[in-house]
Amino acid sequence: MEQATNQLAQSLADRFTTMMRLLRQTLGAPDYARFDLSLKWAIWHRISRFSLRFRALACNPRPIRERKPQPKAQTTPESAQAPAPTAPTGAKRRELPAQNGWLLQTFPGHHIPYVRGHLISFLEDPDLSRLHSETPSIGRVLRPLCHMLAIPLPDYLKLARKPRPPAPKPAQKRQRKQARKPAPSFYDYMLQKYPPTPARPTLPGHIYAPTPSPKISFER
Repeated sequence: MEQATNQLAQSLADRFTTMMRLLRQTLGAPDYARFDLSLKWAIWHRISRFSLRFRALACNPRPIRERKPQPKAQTTPESAQAPAPTAPTGAKRRELPAQNGWLLQTFPGHHIPYVRGHLISFLEDPDLSRLHSETPSIGRVLRPLCHMLAIPLPDYLKLARKPRPPAPKPAQKRQRKQARKPAPSFYDYMLQKYPPTPARPTLPGHIYAPTPSPKISFER
């Protein structure tokens, strides 16, 4: 492929390559000799890939292609029952940390913060934002690098947040229609408010029992 003759892109690519080379050299500092060698090799390859990717995109940008929605693959009963392919056994690739600023936390000292300061001034260059507007794929290189070094993203590197789908409304329970009781009449209302007194007992000899009528005899 023919390389582009854009002097601005080439100068930015040279500056970025120099900083990535300096960042790789910091891993070999005597202060970091006690760290795991496999971890340093994994970081070395990650930084080298950033450098090559930035230069390839800056000097030979690719046209932006619109992604077409692909139809969803229909699953068949045979494919659903088929076991998932297993990864080949062998040497596993070293997994890097994922938290923000993990490179600064893993390798403390003044070496990496020195390169971080140069990267911050590099990201603030208006020429880089102009290049990013022409080749947005460069953001895929710069955003992970900012995440490694805990560098706040400039405005031109921030991605628009996707709108969240509305949360499903909870199913409303159907309220049972309760049969309304008829309103009491005025007579029933008065009976409830002023209940009648209980009837007095009429047992014989009781204080409230009726007095017996006297018997009058006319015999002499």
